[in-house]
Amino acid sequence: MRMLPLDDPRWKDLDHRGWSCGHRSKLDPTAPFVPDALRALSEKPSDHTRFQELWPYLCSEGTAWPAAYAAVPYIVEIAQKLQPAERFEYLYVIGLIRMSEAVESGDSALRTSVAASYREALPRALALVAELVPHPHDASTTRYLLAAIASLKGHTDLARILNELDTFAECPECSVQVFEYRE
Repeated sequence: MRMLPLDDPRWKDLDHRGWSCGHRSKLDPTAPFVPDALRALSEKPSDHTRFQELWPYLCSEGTAWPAAYAAVPYIVEIAQKLQPAERFEYLYVIGLIRMSEAVESGDSALRTSVAASYREALPRALALVAELVPHPHDASTTRYLLAAIASLKGHTDLARILNELDTFAECPECSVQVFEYRE
């Protein structure tokens, strides 16, 4: 699979939350430089704390930034180095990126230089998610796994519904708790 090398200077041009026009935001001087974080995770895939610090810069609040698409092939490789039970968060985040990508207009956020490797990584991510299904997990994790699977299969509307399934409201007519989907 072709990936943007971690030492490629074009990484600076791939924005993320806290990084724009080749520089860290003055509002977030601790924003990671994505290739450095990916390099560290490649060396120590089980550093879940580092990944938890990185991924919201790639995708959050329904937005996936350009650096996320270049990072996905690396996240797949990192997840492959872990035991299936340890892969969940890495693969779920790829599902979130896919969900967010589908919300945007076309592929405007995808840079030509990373689009092919991003698209090539999605089926590999799906296969890794499928390996998690037989392992024991709670109902919430099952829901998120199903959301990731739906997203990676291209069913992003279903993925978003599954992802937000814990959003309930009280029916104004009968006071029963009902699912409320909000976009």
